[in-house]
Amino acid sequence: SASESMARETLRTYEFMKLNRLLILVYFAYLAGSLQAQLTASGATASFKGSLPPKPTADISSDQQAALERELADVTNAFQAVKKHERAADADIFIKAVRYALEFHEWYDKKSDDGVKKARALLAEAALRIEALKKNETPWIKGSGVKVLGFYSNIDDSPQPYGVEVPEGLEWGADKKAVPMWVWLHGRGDTATDIHFIASQMKSKGGQFKPKGTIVVHPFGRYCNGFKSAGETDVMECKADATKRFNVDINRIALAGFSMGGAGAWHLGAHYADQWACVHTGAGFVDVKRYQKLTPEKYPPWYEQKLWGVYDVPDYARNFLNVPLISYSGEIDSQRDGAEYMTEVLAKEGITRPHLIGPGMPHKYHPETIKEVQRLIEEAVAKGRDPMPKEVHLQTRTLAYNKMFWVSIAKFNQEWEDARIDAEIDDAAKTIRVSTKNVAKCLIQRNEEDALHKIIIDGAEVLGNGARGYACNTDDGKTKWHAIGKAERNEAIVEMAKSASFAWSGYGPIDEAFMRSFVIVLPDGKGAYPFVDKWVAEESAHFIKRWRGLMRGDPRIVKASVLTGETPGIRVLWGDPTSNSQIAKLADQLAVKWNGDKLSIGTQTFDSATHVPAMIQGFGGIDRSVVVINSGLTFREAHDKTNSLQNPKLPDWAILDITQPPNAESAGKVVAADFFDEHWQVKPNMPPVDAR
Repeated sequence: SASESMARETLRTYEFMKLNRLLILVYFAYLAGSLQAQLTASGATASFKGSLPPKPTADISSDQQAALERELADVTNAFQAVKKHERAADADIFIKAVRYALEFHEWYDKKSDDGVKKARALLAEAALRIEALKKNETPWIKGSGVKVLGFYSNIDDSPQPYGVEVPEGLEWGADKKAVPMWVWLHGRGDTATDIHFIASQMKSKGGQFKPKGTIVVHPFGRYCNGFKSAGETDVMECKADATKRFNVDINRIALAGFSMGGAGAWHLGAHYADQWACVHTGAGFVDVKRYQKLTPEKYPPWYEQKLWGVYDVPDYARNFLNVPLISYSGEIDSQRDGAEYMTEVLAKEGITRPHLIGPGMPHKYHPETIKEVQRLIEEAVAKGRDPMPKEVHLQTRTLAYNKMFWVSIAKFNQEWEDARIDAEIDDAAKTIRVSTKNVAKCLIQRNEEDALHKIIIDGAEVLGNGARGYACNTDDGKTKWHAIGKAERNEAIVEMAKSASFAWSGYGPIDEAFMRSFVIVLPDGKGAYPFVDKWVAEESAHFIKRWRGLMRGDPRIVKASVLTGETPGIRVLWGDPTSNSQIAKLADQLAVKWNGDKLSIGTQTFDSATHVPAMIQGFGGIDRSVVVINSGLTFREAHDKTNSLQNPKLPDWAILDITQPPNAESAGKVVAADFFDEHWQVKPNMPPVDAR
């Protein structure tokens, strides 16, 4: 490229000058900063073009659009004959990719003709696969090389693509020995929407790493979200699908990535440390405040700072005691700072790990250092993961990430504060020793071998109850643990608690609902206030479009009047009790109340004509239902400029003044907001919304 030519010419110029190494490094650090996808002065990544997906660079003509739409319709019609096939997603991913490219004008090639060729190539592949599926055949999965596969996501039933590298000569299958696998997370690519991701995978000869006898999968990650939110779910679903298809050894799976993928590896490695045989982080940010260089006067509201605890890796650093961690940074890469920061954080937990440095390298791997990185990962994968280790460590701030191997947290003493469990099985003493911090209720999951071991929690012996048992703190300000029942007995858990069981039952914030199956429930009538109805119509439409554009799936949508108990997913209800019959059914149970022209929550009251609630609330009990009211993803278009800002922006509930029009940062002016207590009740005292 022109930039690379400039860099080479500059290097030749400087070779004859007797400058010291420091000056050369300073110069190239400056040059590299202008070439790589780092933060600009505005806080955006250098690749950001103002929207996700970006506007087209070489849009196709109306005639080309019409012709492709006809071809798409033909293939879509043909697909109906195989849509119930077990591997229908392998064809459906191509259809969706072209459909979205046409709808969002995702044409980023040099010429419009190139975009058309790419779309037709995908439709042709879809047609071939449809014909094969009619014969119950899947020839595209056979042999070695790079393959493009798909699965249907549990979130919205959308077909999601992923790439797979199968090395030459590798034998795999149900009748073969289970094989190892790497999960490789890609870097940020604003133009890498479905059509371009799939096309690049189809042409790919594989990634930079070539682990011997190992399958490498490339999750799409729902496009460009830093492998958070639905992107996180995508990685785990991709892992599960590939594990089943290729008969992967679940104890020999490595997680790795670079740049945005490195950030994803930091995040998923820390939050799911018990899932991997090894975690490799190549560059990547690890937190919000440091990466964004925020000073106190620039801090967001207090509740958003609390919500940094969902993804900020330093808050989960102790979990790396459970898994080998290998990091890489280019010597002059500005993202090296994240890895160096984590070195400090990890050291406080007694953790050291290899941090390999690519000499003279900006934001990329050094050709020799990468060999050492691969060697270390392969060694860890060969050793494998112990599914029942004698020692386990769990650190978290949310019940969304409450489990590590055989220990889990069911209740905190204080939500959104640092919570920990350190547990060890001492077979010689026939004892399981557990120490806790900020834990009021936990689960110790014992196998048959240690079912009779004593359990000692924080120095107190707990009489376990069968192979699995809960333990609960007396909550009297002292550490007095006692057994409260088997895990199988749901009634042993406090009803109405945010974690009614260890299956997900809702715990907030709002965005947590969109990592799981959900259904959008639109109003079935008119509300009392046209201004509110207009906001509801526009914001629900905004969420639907944004989900499709950013999270790359068609959400389930129903009218409130046709919603049934058979409809799967968390209910995302839009409107108020007057306009939405489903909200009316729940009105007495909701924390927010509509009383004529007044809208109230707790002791606060607002004008119903100009205010709406945005919230998530659970109801406990046997059904453990959870609903979301008047909200989609709370991070919006302004936060897409850098993945580090694509985090939850609202807590469990908020009241919005909609006289402030929705914008790229918020759906209205937040005039009240807070987290519910553990019983989904409004807290009596809350900080002002603008408190920092």
